Amino acid sequence: MLTFTLDTNCLIALEEQRPDAPAVEGLVARHRAGTAVVRVVATAAAENQQDGTVLDNFAGFQERLARMGLADLEILRPVCVVDLSYLDWCVLAHDEAEAEGRELHAVLFPTAAFDYKDAVPEELDDLSRAQAERKWRNRQLDVLVLQTHILARGDVFVTSDKNFRKPSKQARLTALGASLILAPAEAAFYGV
Repeated sequence: MLTFTLDTNCLIALEEQRPDAPAVEGLVARHRAGTAVVRVVATAAAENQQDGTVLDNFAGFQERLARMGLADLEILRPVCVVDLSYLDWCVLAHDEAEAEGRELHAVLFPTAAFDYKDAVPEELDDLSRAQAERKWRNRQLDVLVLQTHILARGDVFVTSDKNFRKPSKQARLTALGASLILAPAEAAFYGV
């Protein structure tokens, strides 16, 4: 049975009834019919919320999933990264975890710094620092969600984020274990 991993943008599409919502709902219907497995990654809880804050506990994310009618989806646990994962909802890193994350980062964000201290220099003023930190956080979470999908041996990573789906990145992402990355509309009919 095919496994689909939804990225955070898929959840936002459902919440805000964006154009991708019907495709994501179709995938969830396949999950409930037992013809596919649809999963989310716990890192979605660590994303910046609409008000710019980060949830201080994982229960808030579980409540969000329940409000969206997705409480029955499996939640994948990412590798533990301080300040980016919830201790009860992550797994201890294996020896190669950081190197794998760096490789994914190099493909997804080739011109951006991986390390916090390089991405968010101390000499920035408060506003610039907050913006740099937000960008760094979003990039790191993108890397973690894809890394988690790969570690869980998911078949299809589902995202509306074009950065993941650029043709110039596909061969390298495939080599790293993310062989099939589809937009929600494509994923909804994949393997049917």
